[in-house]
Amino acid sequence: MKTLSELSNKFFKILDMRNYYKQDTAENDKLCFQQSLKQFLASGKKEDAFSVYFCFSEIFQLFGQGYDNTKKLLEMLSDHEYHSGELLSKHRDHYSHSVYVFALGLAFYANDSSFRKNYISFYQLDDGCASFNFLKFWGLVALFHDIGYPFQLAHEQIKTYAEEMWGRNEKSNPYVSYGNFKQFITINKNARKRLSEIFPEIKNITTYNDLLAYGLEKRDGYNQELVCKKLIDRVVHQPKFMDHGYFSAIVLARQLFSMPSFYFDMQCLDVLTAILLHNSFNKYDAPQNQAHPIRFDEHPLAYLIILCDELQCWDRLAYGKISKRDPIAWDFALDISNNMLLVCYTYDSYIVRTYDEKLEPNIEKNNNYCEMKDGIFLNRIRKFVDTPLNIIVKVQEKRKQKKSNLFASDDDFISLCDLAKAIHASYNEHCMSLSTEFISEDFGSLPLEFKLSNIEQAKSYSYKLELINCFYSRKDLDYPVVEDFNRVEANYKNNLGFLCREEHVRWVKEKLAMGWKYGTDYKSREERNSKKIHQDIVPYEMLSKDEQSKDELMIKNILDLLKRFDSNIKIYNYRTGRKPKLEIAGTGHRFFNENVETLKSSVKKILEEFSKTNHVIVRTCFAYGADQLIAECAVELGLTIKAVLPMPVELFIEDVRNDAKSHGRSFDENDELKMRHLLAQTVVCRVVEDPRSTYAEASKYIVSKCDKLIALWDKKAIPLVDNNGAPINRGGTFDCIKMAEAQNKEVIVVGCYR
Repeated sequence: MKTLSELSNKFFKILDMRNYYKQDTAENDKLCFQQSLKQFLASGKKEDAFSVYFCFSEIFQLFGQGYDNTKKLLEMLSDHEYHSGELLSKHRDHYSHSVYVFALGLAFYANDSSFRKNYISFYQLDDGCASFNFLKFWGLVALFHDIGYPFQLAHEQIKTYAEEMWGRNEKSNPYVSYGNFKQFITINKNARKRLSEIFPEIKNITTYNDLLAYGLEKRDGYNQELVCKKLIDRVVHQPKFMDHGYFSAIVLARQLFSMPSFYFDMQCLDVLTAILLHNSFNKYDAPQNQAHPIRFDEHPLAYLIILCDELQCWDRLAYGKISKRDPIAWDFALDISNNMLLVCYTYDSYIVRTYDEKLEPNIEKNNNYCEMKDGIFLNRIRKFVDTPLNIIVKVQEKRKQKKSNLFASDDDFISLCDLAKAIHASYNEHCMSLSTEFISEDFGSLPLEFKLSNIEQAKSYSYKLELINCFYSRKDLDYPVVEDFNRVEANYKNNLGFLCREEHVRWVKEKLAMGWKYGTDYKSREERNSKKIHQDIVPYEMLSKDEQSKDELMIKNILDLLKRFDSNIKIYNYRTGRKPKLEIAGTGHRFFNENVETLKSSVKKILEEFSKTNHVIVRTCFAYGADQLIAECAVELGLTIKAVLPMPVELFIEDVRNDAKSHGRSFDENDELKMRHLLAQTVVCRVVEDPRSTYAEASKYIVSKCDKLIALWDKKAIPLVDNNGAPINRGGTFDCIKMAEAQNKEVIVVGCYR
């Protein structure tokens, strides 16, 4: 079996763009697209999915422009999923998912000759233009089939909220519908006029619903009038489900028709109806007695998107609560040939470990695995598409491999396209003070390869920072802020120089992947780019000072360029820069006369001061009095506390109660409850027993573990035992101090008098 990358890569070997694309750049742009898809299929990362969207948009100049005129459609989907998906019960990523679906379609076209032949015949294409035609129209379907998901997200959020509050009561639970719907689906006058010329047989076409209904009647035989009614009802009165497929089709149509002189034909309409059909309309809500599995020979694009959308159930990021507990396959392999499809999904485990309300572990079979193993998954596919393929589904269990190059930097808010423009401008001294519009135009004039080069540089920020134990975020975090890379604690004496070298290596790898070679036989930049040779494909030490300064500029500009998109963004040092651990032991008298709040104020000041530069852990023996007071201070400051008791908890509480009473001190139910609550807030509660029923062994333990000791002490040197070794002091404050001093540990005394 082969990887999806291997099978989809074959498509680019048969893709011919020269007759339908800029002659001088066709092959190079094709290679850019090929490399971007290959990179995504190797990583599965959202940032690499972006490069695929970018290449497609730039090559086909969607909506009259390249990616700039497309970015809202795609980035809004990604942003809404990132911020809203976790509010739902079930939800998985659609942004990267769409690129996987796109790659699957390319694999089918390239490896199934009967599929390819039937596609060419259906649309009556010449062999020379067929692959380019498929790339364009399949790309429109696959890459944009989920752009309307924010509409479904809003509906699902309220539905999830209502069900969690009041259960599944469809008669009384509120649900989301949409106002201004008539205006939303109305086609503008200019577009209506154009459509009447393209489809003269359509009468009274005023809305996108009319257009979609005509397309479904034409391709799938669905009654146009019934379809229009269904489309309205499914949006206006739909408490159960809001179909993102429908909204994706409408949003894409609105974008296409927003152009003054848009191009549109029956194949464009097939794109819209395929997107409409892919999710739920044809599965559940098509007109009665007309619904059926979609065949290739009636609607090739709809057939393929439904098939690929169902097959793509691996490596999808889970946002929803239930989705996170229902793991899907993490890897996928397949074989495609004429009328044959063999797929194998790899699961980390066939079982899922869950916990009930009492946190009792349960072991259950993985639902997704079971559906594949039991044939449910395959039966569902055949229910939705009438396919001649002999489909065989296999599953295997294999330990999930840890993904590389996953970093802590907060990429969710970064527009890679805008950041790439800023990077390009930073290289050009004359552009540093230009307006955003000018930067955009200047970037827009670059060949696709050089646009992608700037994008790859932007994507490398998080990796470079990781190398020196740093990351960027717009959140205000409790980590040291980096202003100078050479002041970062890392494994390198010169972090700036090290990162400059890393940037040069990244650039060299990028060039080689795009077919460049080392060479000096050129007299101009144009000749160099045409021959794809470069004198700087050499070790960093061999670069001229001017060339080295370009890498240095890139590194020094990281923070400034990030701040252009969020003024609060900071670079943090998070590994070696974490606050060092500082363990502080607390001891003192069990009984004293000082004001408790005064003593607590003194202890808190000490702990707060150390907490500014350290991760403070406080250990005490939890004796009545000073030990518990110090623990209270730590809890109130949000510090980590650990308890070391001289006996098991229940015996210890009883011992504390009896000890207090024997000294005429109160220890009532409230005091006991307070003590239990304190103990409940410790991260560790260790028992170190002493056969003499003193705190000696427990005290010895906390002193051995501490870096510093805080002692609430009256400065009276009362030993733990007398000259005969008999215990005379259960608490042993003075003894703790002596042990700490003997181990050269700092002792901080807070005056306390009995």
